[in-house]
Amino acid sequence: MSLFAMNRLVAGSYEVEHQFLSRAPLDRFDPSRTSVSPEIRKAIIEVLPIEAIVLTVDIRRSSCVLKESIDIPQYARTLDDFIAEFRTVLHYHGGWFDKFTGDGFICYWLVEDAFAERMDTVLDFCCSVMDNFRSYYYPAFVANMRNEPSGIGLSIGIDAGPCYLTPIVGDLTIIGSPIVGSVRMCSTCPPYHLTLNAYPGSRLLEGTKTICGRLSDDLAYQVESISIETKEYPQGQVAYAVEFFRKGQRLFF
Repeated sequence: MSLFAMNRLVAGSYEVEHQFLSRAPLDRFDPSRTSVSPEIRKAIIEVLPIEAIVLTVDIRRSSCVLKESIDIPQYARTLDDFIAEFRTVLHYHGGWFDKFTGDGFICYWLVEDAFAERMDTVLDFCCSVMDNFRSYYYPAFVANMRNEPSGIGLSIGIDAGPCYLTPIVGDLTIIGSPIVGSVRMCSTCPPYHLTLNAYPGSRLLEGTKTICGRLSDDLAYQVESISIETKEYPQGQVAYAVEFFRKGQRLFF
């Protein structure tokens, strides 16, 4: 390896380590450290493909929430609190934060173990985020609003597949078709709904039309094959709807 290539790898490694501080999951035993395997570090530095599960999270009708807010700084503080909690819970669920989009987020999980096990972690996180938004952050937004428009809530889209993690304008960014797919799924979701694109959904169902899984003693989920209309596929495309149940009762309507 040439001296130039070695220097570039060293510089790239230093930059990646710096980016990990805000992007990567935290060590469960030492929150001051990040938890990134040597294999993932190598893939990032050498720009190799990594399988990822990508989430796009959108606050539905956020422009109406902002327009109706009595105190704009209070709106910003509530949004900031939500982002901060979102990132903290995400990192402790082994997830990576990509970007805040103004009224939502993009985040992801890198798949190093069994896909189904990783998806269970992702689904548990999605349920937690939707529940927290509905029970705390939505009432906080409403308390600061003149009027309460209908249709406010959290929508989540998921896709999966090979991605790359690479610096763009100095920020470690995930790029690949699953980002587009997760955005497409999110855009079709009503509030408090979760939709999987064809690839992650088919891997979970493995040829069946409906499955039920359990995330804890009292929390379960159901995945069902559906057809949705999208901009790219106005005639309809295969997708998968996820519903959550606590002690047999559906959580989101």
